[in-house]
Amino acid sequence: MKKNKAISYIFAISFIALIILVFFVLGRSQKEGKLKEASLEKLTEVQQVLAMDFDKEYPKTPRDVAKLHGDMTRLLYSGLEDEEIKDLAIKIRELCDKEFLSNNPEETYLNELYSDLSLWNKFNRKIEHVYTVNKDKEENYEIDGSEYATAYISFTIVERGKTSELRQYIMRKSGDNKWMVLGWNVIPQD
Repeated sequence: MKKNKAISYIFAISFIALIILVFFVLGRSQKEGKLKEASLEKLTEVQQVLAMDFDKEYPKTPRDVAKLHGDMTRLLYSGLEDEEIKDLAIKIRELCDKEFLSNNPEETYLNELYSDLSLWNKFNRKIEHVYTVNKDKEENYEIDGSEYATAYISFTIVERGKTSELRQYIMRKSGDNKWMVLGWNVIPQD
C-alpha cells in the first residue's frame, strides 16, 4: 500500500512538472512568435518604403515630405540589418534638394551614418516614434523666386528612458513641383 502511495506521489509530481514545463514552453514560443512578428512588420515597413516610386507617389505637402523623411530616419535608427541600411539611406536622399545633396556627398553621408548608427547601437539607443507637430508654426514663403516651406517633426528616442527631439525641416519646391528637404534644425527643448 505504501509502495502504491509512493508511486502515486511520484506520478502526480511528474505530471505537475510536465504541465509546468508545457506552459513554460508554450509561453516562451508565443513570446518568440510575437518578437518574430514584430521583426517581420519592421522588415515589411522597410520593404514598403524601398518599393516607393517617388516619380509616381511623391508626398504632396511639405508636412508629408517631413513625415516621410522622419519615418525613414526612424527606420534607420531602429536597429535595421546592415544590408537594409544602405538601401534605405540611399532612398532617403531621394527626398533631398540638389543643394543638400551636393553639400553631403553620398560616400561621406554613408560613412557618417554608419558611424552614428554604431554609436547609437553601442548605447542601445533607438528612435521609437515620429510625430508631426506645431502645424500652427509651419510657414510657406518665397525668396528670390523660389518657394520654401517649414514643417516640424518630433522624434521619441529610447535609451535608458524616453526623450524627444524636435526638428524644423526646411524644404524648397523643385522645378517639377516637389517639396525637397533642404535641411533641418534641431529645436532645443525648454
